[in-house]
Amino acid sequence: MTNTFIYYTSEAQKERWLDQILELTKTEHIGIVTSRLPIIGNLSVFENIILPASYHFNLSLKEGRKMIENDLKRLEMPHIIDTRPDFLTDFEKLMVKYLQVTYLQPKWIIIVSPRRMYAAEYEEKFKDFLRCETRDNSVIIDHINHRYLFQDLENYTELDFDLWLEINLQTSNSR
Repeated sequence: MTNTFIYYTSEAQKERWLDQILELTKTEHIGIVTSRLPIIGNLSVFENIILPASYHFNLSLKEGRKMIENDLKRLEMPHIIDTRPDFLTDFEKLMVKYLQVTYLQPKWIIIVSPRRMYAAEYEEKFKDFLRCETRDNSVIIDHINHRYLFQDLENYTELDFDLWLEINLQTSNSR
């Protein structure tokens, strides 16, 4: 298993793939980071991350707070832990969604259209994040026009969507 880039050529194709992935979450432990799934506006960053983790894994607030503080320090944003989503940058929102998913300990983390979820001013920050993130089994699904942005990331391999499904989730899908 490895980190993967998958590129779509149309919004319809992306939506079809996302629907397939959402269907697969019924049988596979997949975490999805997408603009489709919002951060809860009246909760802080800490609360948005701890709520699903404590529900699924009975993670205590005290232990969870320490873990989240450490992850936010690692991401160089410890100052946002008690911030409401309305006061976060697009990149910070993306990282909160990412942490929400990682705390659910999925087999795969799929980030769909990350460039649409953050402003262009954060491209280098996002690439630095991808370079430094030690987690394997991450999948970035983005538009083919953004391929050039990620070409220098050596820890990711480009694959066709159906091939990725077949290899990693043992499915046999036809386009």
